[in-house]
Amino acid sequence: MDLDELVALARTAVPNPLERARARRAMRRIADDRRRRLDEGREILTDVDLHDPLLADLDEAQRIRRAADLRRRGTITWATGARWVTWTDEMARIFDRAPTDSRASLAGLFRLVHATDRGRVRRAVHDVWRRQSAADVVCRIIRGDGSTGYVEFLVEVTTDGRGRTTGIIATGHDVTAAHKDREETGRRALRAASVQQSVVEVDQVTGLLTRKAFADEVGRALRTGTGTLLVISASPYISRSSDVESGRDHRLSAATARLLREAFDALPCGALGRHEFGVLLPYTTFETATRRAEEVISSLRQARYMADCPRIDAFGGLVRYDYRLPVDSMDLLVDADGAWRRAKHEDRPLHVLRQPPSADERREMCRNGIRSAVDQRRFILYAQPLRDLELNRTTRHEILLRVLDEAGRPTLPTTFLELAEHVDEILAVDKWVLDRALRLIGERRQTSHFQINVSGRSLGDALLGALTDAIERYGVDPTRLTIEITETAAIGNLTVARRFADGVRELGCQVALDDFGTGNTPLGFLTKLPVDLVKIDGSFIAGIAHSAAKQAVVQGLVQMCASLGILTAAECVQDDATIDLLRVYGVDFAQGFHVGEPSPLLAESRPAKQLELEVYPVASASLAI
Repeated sequence: MDLDELVALARTAVPNPLERARARRAMRRIADDRRRRLDEGREILTDVDLHDPLLADLDEAQRIRRAADLRRRGTITWATGARWVTWTDEMARIFDRAPTDSRASLAGLFRLVHATDRGRVRRAVHDVWRRQSAADVVCRIIRGDGSTGYVEFLVEVTTDGRGRTTGIIATGHDVTAAHKDREETGRRALRAASVQQSVVEVDQVTGLLTRKAFADEVGRALRTGTGTLLVISASPYISRSSDVESGRDHRLSAATARLLREAFDALPCGALGRHEFGVLLPYTTFETATRRAEEVISSLRQARYMADCPRIDAFGGLVRYDYRLPVDSMDLLVDADGAWRRAKHEDRPLHVLRQPPSADERREMCRNGIRSAVDQRRFILYAQPLRDLELNRTTRHEILLRVLDEAGRPTLPTTFLELAEHVDEILAVDKWVLDRALRLIGERRQTSHFQINVSGRSLGDALLGALTDAIERYGVDPTRLTIEITETAAIGNLTVARRFADGVRELGCQVALDDFGTGNTPLGFLTKLPVDLVKIDGSFIAGIAHSAAKQAVVQGLVQMCASLGILTAAECVQDDATIDLLRVYGVDFAQGFHVGEPSPLLAESRPAKQLELEVYPVASASLAI
């Protein structure tokens, strides 16, 4: 259709009932507004002609605009008392109906509306009729080919020349594309707000990379080039355990971290453990790295009363890395760790490991150290309470392993367990934990439920046999035990893991999965393993009261587990607001420092043994952790 045809159509077009109703409503609105302004005493500067514009001749531009507008929209019309509704060709096209199929019953028309929206559309039409008004309605329709579309309707009543209602007319157009665009825009905005700005894990005390994040940086550097890795121990000088002030640890670590950042600027630095730090120096020669390391260690040693610490024992270990060498990030960290321990053993500031040990030597030394620690029982067990959120009281305790450092202080076992798993010695550690924990549980009144951690790498008949023997030996009620599987990513054989879990449950114990939701626990484990409880990782719980994204994740996990008959426990609970929120979501147990801090499971005290980690190839030296 060309312009001349449009002009001709506009000249001959007669206003339809919809247009007349719109014009009359516009007139009434103008009149009401004028009357209100006059009642308020306002001066009307410009008079308004209150005649019906559709009774006057329309100019050409108005006719063209109205004709074009009518061509873009379809209408559905119902006359008072009629059994049928009629629609225009454009509306038939929107519904994907044949042009000849120009009418339908009211019931048939509503069947073309999506079932979810049908009731809402009916109510909107009834309201328009009852109130003699108009309403905008967006709804989904079912097209002739079975697909779904979105249509925006203006539903309003029509009247005759005397103002009597003659029916209802709905003018609509297809807004499917616009609706999907709005949905996509909203989805992108929501996703942008819910995604972490950075995936880099940072230590809360020092602001440096965590051990895991730093190991990732080492691995990336190792794949792309050469350089050196420096590991520094900067601990307070003490002559006995009683000299230690635990409250000073964080301040000293933070002060050391500031010094390292100033010395090494933008180079990757990490907090590897208690008073242990790593610095990655890519594309740096041994000579340059040695000079810079000696300067930093000297500064630490000369510092007095840094963070209220009179003196600092600082030692460093320096190793070279090369993408052509058959080592990984764990090997480099072990070598650098052993180098600073050798420097301490020889009482000199820095040891440079120019020739790293072979893979077999490194592995054997690490294994000997792990075995020595187990044989000499250089561990202590702690228990942390879990609160039943329904009963609002402590009903469970998790048994936690701590490793004694050189000052006799209990430290987190993260590095030790990481190394034990790396050299396949974790089974010996898990056996010790099971035996010691069950012995202590058997010696006291068994009024609580205890959760004991074992590594996913240890699952098998040997660990199941150790559990069975310990239960019988110490007279522990198995129904008060849960075996909590950590490092589920290390489960190499699902069949073996299932046999172990079935055996645990046959004893009367329960099975739990730790750190659920972090990506290390496949969702398939929930249906393939007889799991009784999952621990929601603390990264989703910390700050959940102020994070809509974390709330959505936790709600989804809890609902999924509840539908499978699995209990849930939340880690890292920090405040009452979090507890209240978790209770609303249906979480069964809460754990964290706000609920209760870990305390020694041992009733008696015993002198602490010193620990050393030696990984350098000296005939008279062995690895002790």
